[in-house]
Amino acid sequence: MQKLSEKWKNLRFNKDGTIGTVRGVKDSKGKDKVKEKDKDSSSKKKHEKVEEPKPEPIASIFELSLLGNTSPSDFRLTTPNAPSCSEPIDADSISFTLVSQLSHDRIWMLPYHCKRWGDNPMSIVIFTDEDAAVVKNKLVIEGCSKEHLTVQTVSKTRYDPQGTDYPVNVLRNLAFSKVKTTHLVYADIDFWPSESLHSILNIQSVKERMASDSKLATVVPVFQMNRRCRAYKDCRDDNIPFMPKRKDELIGLIKKREASTFDPTNEGGHGSTRYISWKDQKEGSYLDLPCIRSNRYEPYLAVRYCSELPPFQEGFSGYGKNKMTWAMQLRRSGYQFSQLGEAFLVHYPHLDSKSRLEWNKKPKELQKVDSTLVVDVLESKKGSNIDLLSYKRARVDALFLDYKDWLRDNVTDSSRVPMCENALNDDVRLWVHRDAEDKSEDNESGDNDDGNDDGNDVVEVNEELAKDTEGGAQE
Repeated sequence: MQKLSEKWKNLRFNKDGTIGTVRGVKDSKGKDKVKEKDKDSSSKKKHEKVEEPKPEPIASIFELSLLGNTSPSDFRLTTPNAPSCSEPIDADSISFTLVSQLSHDRIWMLPYHCKRWGDNPMSIVIFTDEDAAVVKNKLVIEGCSKEHLTVQTVSKTRYDPQGTDYPVNVLRNLAFSKVKTTHLVYADIDFWPSESLHSILNIQSVKERMASDSKLATVVPVFQMNRRCRAYKDCRDDNIPFMPKRKDELIGLIKKREASTFDPTNEGGHGSTRYISWKDQKEGSYLDLPCIRSNRYEPYLAVRYCSELPPFQEGFSGYGKNKMTWAMQLRRSGYQFSQLGEAFLVHYPHLDSKSRLEWNKKPKELQKVDSTLVVDVLESKKGSNIDLLSYKRARVDALFLDYKDWLRDNVTDSSRVPMCENALNDDVRLWVHRDAEDKSEDNESGDNDDGNDDGNDVVEVNEELAKDTEGGAQE
C-alpha cells in the first residue's frame, strides 16, 4: 500500500484546519486570501469572461470545536465542561438524555424519536440553515416536549455547501455538551429507539449497575428493517407503519426475513454484540461482552456523561471510521461493554447520503476488487499511478493511522474487555499505511475466545433469531 499519511496531511488541510483549497477562507484580518493575492491582476482580467467558481467551504468547522481543535489530526482524551467521573452517584439520581445529530433532510424523523423516547430529555444538533428556535417550535407542534427538547443548529451553507463532508463528530460533541443528566444514550437519527428503552434504563437494577461503574458502556443492540418497496426510493408511507416498537414485533419481522441484525455485510461493525443471547435475555438484565471481535465494532451506547468520557474525534467527518474510533478509545480507556436485555434500536431504511456516496468513490482500477485485496492492486504496477489522495476513503485511512499512533502513545491500555482470540484483521482493508507493522498493529489476539458462535456468523445469527424455539445457540 502507498505510504501517504504525512504527505496527505500537508496536501489535504490548510494550516488553520480548513479543508480543501484556501478560496473563500478569511485570514485573521477578515480578508480573503485568494482575492487579496489576485487583486493586482484583477483589473487586467475585468473584461475577460470568468467562469463562476465551484462553491467551497467558507469556514472551518473547527471554529465550532468545544475541544479546542484546529486541525483534523488534533485528538483529545476527555470531554470538557462535564462533571467529574470520580464524583459518586446513587442509583436514584440517575437519569438519561437521548442524544443525536442529523441533517436537514432527516428532521422528519425526530417526532418519531420523541414519541418513542417519551417526555424525557433529548439533545439534538441539526445541520441546517434554519434557526434553532424555529425548528424546535415545529417539532413541539408535532409532539416533541417543549421542556425537555434541546435543539442546536449548525449552518450547512457555511460549513459544507456541497454536502459531501458532513461534520458528524463536531455535531455529536455539540449535542453531548447540552446534556444535564447523569447519563446519555447516543443514537444516530436513523436508528429509532424501542418504545420501552427509557423505561428499561430506569429499572432499579440497571441504575444500580450504572451507579457502581462510571465506565460502564451499556450496549443497546441494533437491528435493521428492510425497505418495504422494491424501488430504490424512500417509501415512507410503506416503511413507517412497520418500524418495530417492541421486541415481539422485531422478532416477527426477522422470522419473515423482513428485518435482521444491523448491516450484516459489515461483520466487524456489530458482530461483537451477542444477538442470539439477547433473544432470550431478560428485560433489564446485563450480559458482559467477553471480548471484542473487531476494531470496527461501533455499538450504540448508554454511558455516564462526565469529563473522563472520551469525545468523538472531530477530524473524522463525512462517512468512515467516525464512530468506531470512539469505541476503540472507550475500550482502551477501560470501559466495560455490556449489553442490555430487551432494549434495542432499529435502523430506518433510508437512501445513501452524499457523504456515503463520496466514501464509495473508487478509482477504476479498484471498482471490482474485494476490499481485502486492494493492497495487492495498489502495490502493483497497475496501481502505481492512482492518486489516492483524491479519494475520501484514502484520506480517512491516513487519518486513522495518525489516530492509532496517538491512541497507542497517549492512552494507557486499561482494557477490561480484550480483543477476541479470533479477532478480525481489520487493517487489511486499509488503502494506506506507513510500514509493515501497521498491517497487524492493534489486531493482536486477546486472551478469550468467542464462546460458541454467538455473534460469529451473521447468517447463523439471523437464522437463530428467526427460530420459534427459545434458548438459541449454546455459548
